[in-house]
Amino acid sequence: MLPPVDDARQELEHHLIELWTAKLGKSPIGRQDNFFELGGDSLVAADVLMDIYLELHHEVDAWVLFMHPTVAELADAILDDAQNRPGE
Repeated sequence: MLPPVDDARQELEHHLIELWTAKLGKSPIGRQDNFFELGGDSLVAADVLMDIYLELHHEVDAWVLFMHPTVAELADAILDDAQNRPGE
C-alpha cells in the first residue's frame, strides 16, 4: 500500500531540501524557496537532477526544475509524474 499523498509529499520535500542544502551550501531552505534565487544554476541543477535519479529512482527533465523551481512545486511535479506513468 502506498503512503498517503501528504506523507509522500512531505517525505519528498524533506529529501529535496536535504539535496539542495548539500548542493547549494545554504541553510535553512524552506519549501517555498526558489532554487535559482538561492544561487542554483544549470550546472548545479544537472547535479541535483542526477541525485534525484540515483537516490529516488525518478528521472526528472531539466525543464521541470526550471518551470517548478521551489521545493514544493518540484515535489508536486515529481509526484504528479509518478502517478501518471503507466505501470507504476
